[in-house]
Amino acid sequence: MNFMKSGRSMRHPASSSLSRSIGGLALLSLAVSPVAAKEAADELEPTGTYSVYQTDAAQTPPMGWNPWNAFRTDVDEAKIRGSAEALVDNGLAQLGYRYVNIDDGWALQRREDGTLKIRDTMFPSAKVDGYPNGTFVPFTDFIHGLGLKAGLYTDIGRNTCAQYHDAKSPNLPVGSIEERQVGSMDHAEQDMKAIFGTWNFDYVKIDACGVADYAPGTEPVESGRFAVFPPYIVRGDIPKSNPDAVEALYAKLGSAIKEWGGPDAVLSICAWGEALSPRWGHKQGNLWRTSPDIEFNWDSMLRNIDSAVYRTLYAGPGHWNDPDMLAIGHGDFDENHLTEARAHMSMWAIMASPLLLGYDLRESPQELLDIVGNREVIAIDQDAAGNQGVAYRDGDAMVVVRTLSGPGSRAVAFFNRSDEPVAATVDWTQLGFAPQTDAKVRDVWAHETLSPASEAITVQLGPREAKLFRIKGMPVDPEAVWLDEMPARINVAVDGLGNHALPDGWTPARVAAAPDGGPLAAGKTTFDKGIGLFANSRLEIRSDGEFDRFIARPGVAEGAKPVTFEVYADRKLVADVTVAGGTAGMIDADVSGAEIVELVARTAAADDGARGPMVAWGNAKFER
Repeated sequence: MNFMKSGRSMRHPASSSLSRSIGGLALLSLAVSPVAAKEAADELEPTGTYSVYQTDAAQTPPMGWNPWNAFRTDVDEAKIRGSAEALVDNGLAQLGYRYVNIDDGWALQRREDGTLKIRDTMFPSAKVDGYPNGTFVPFTDFIHGLGLKAGLYTDIGRNTCAQYHDAKSPNLPVGSIEERQVGSMDHAEQDMKAIFGTWNFDYVKIDACGVADYAPGTEPVESGRFAVFPPYIVRGDIPKSNPDAVEALYAKLGSAIKEWGGPDAVLSICAWGEALSPRWGHKQGNLWRTSPDIEFNWDSMLRNIDSAVYRTLYAGPGHWNDPDMLAIGHGDFDENHLTEARAHMSMWAIMASPLLLGYDLRESPQELLDIVGNREVIAIDQDAAGNQGVAYRDGDAMVVVRTLSGPGSRAVAFFNRSDEPVAATVDWTQLGFAPQTDAKVRDVWAHETLSPASEAITVQLGPREAKLFRIKGMPVDPEAVWLDEMPARINVAVDGLGNHALPDGWTPARVAAAPDGGPLAAGKTTFDKGIGLFANSRLEIRSDGEFDRFIARPGVAEGAKPVTFEVYADRKLVADVTVAGGTAGMIDADVSGAEIVELVARTAAADDGARGPMVAWGNAKFER
């Protein structure tokens, strides 16, 4: 791929109401606030708002490059500048890879006045007369001059991840215990003003090691090198963690970022899926890690896929599940493992995941550039509708169906998780196509248009292979939109769980399945489509005045107390029904002209404080 170099872009272009296409429908972004106009009496009370992290940034998943996987703290300005130039020279920048981020290791110390001193041996351009702490402006000017955007790293605690996990690195903060506290705790406003208001960065990755790894009894603390911090995160142990405190720290930083970075600034939350962050990340940032760091092997990639692939309802324009950076170029995903690298890229694209490269682009084999630079694959990841795919699994065979912009347009990934050949099938019910109709099929890796298919598509997959198709067919009802087909317009405002942890493999709210991964059902009644979650929950749906009716079969798990299901149109109750355990009811609500539709499921609190029962908004759809 050889493309012309892109010109310089404006850092923060003038913004207005965002126009985009969602599920094939023209959508005008609402001027909504993450905070309700009036404080709700309880969290189930409708607010008439869409309470995700609202900015103009990251309307499609961010794409770019981060040095960590290639260099960890063994990085310098020349390597980063060279990689930025490579993005332009090899054409990746024109394909959307625009963020060039600095990871951990850049901060030398925190000065007595709270300001941060830059490690100018790593970034010699930071040495500018009149700036005793250095300045990143020459660096960000260089990045912006290439038509790219610049990102930086910090931590929500007092110390960073490298200070703990790369303790022998020469590129770590120096000085006293206090001087080496370069994380943002107690300096949120000051640091974000510097990063965005002074240094002109566009993106910040905020780690959480500072509130996890410096607990009493740990070696760095016992050795006297670091101050103790009673942890807010105990890895893998929700009951011993403090999710509210972690969320509050990110919320404070998010507010400061909006103030100093403006509407185009990106906040990446890096709490590795801990402290319930995949459940609240969409309220506090533009992207949030759902998993531990990806390692350069197949099993690690599978773990990270599973952390995000069923969280379809938590992603959408401006807020994305992040299963971590692409490991392409390393280990099981290098130039000697192209099948695995294509599978990795396919799954990140179908999940609408951020695409952040992490290998040395200055020496990239063409075979890898062809994978990460596949225009058709990138177009699926970057589709304006912003719908994350809906996953169906049959043993080692996984099928993920993603609704794209335009009527009847879908992307489908067929994925073999195993080392043995498998077959995978998707049928017209899963695609929302009318029975006995043909569909056009495009293989985006082979760049081939295949013969029309009808009723179902079955593919044979080799070991660790993925195939990715763009499919266009006839919708069952062109005047109806199933909730399954518009997850990017649905926000899980309240999931009914409080601070309850879920067993492995469960997801608080799922499309086309119950939270435990089983069939979407109420007693003996099963549903092909709909949303499964828990009682005492509230969903916000951006209906944008496009629909006349909302129809659903609300159902309750066997043996549960009765649940009352309510439908609100712009905060007005328009329909409700009370459903007994193990049964399903019916709702047909007039939502004409409503901008926000809210679905509430209420039940009496359990005597023992346990979470509420599983419920279903079965076969739920809007009609025009």
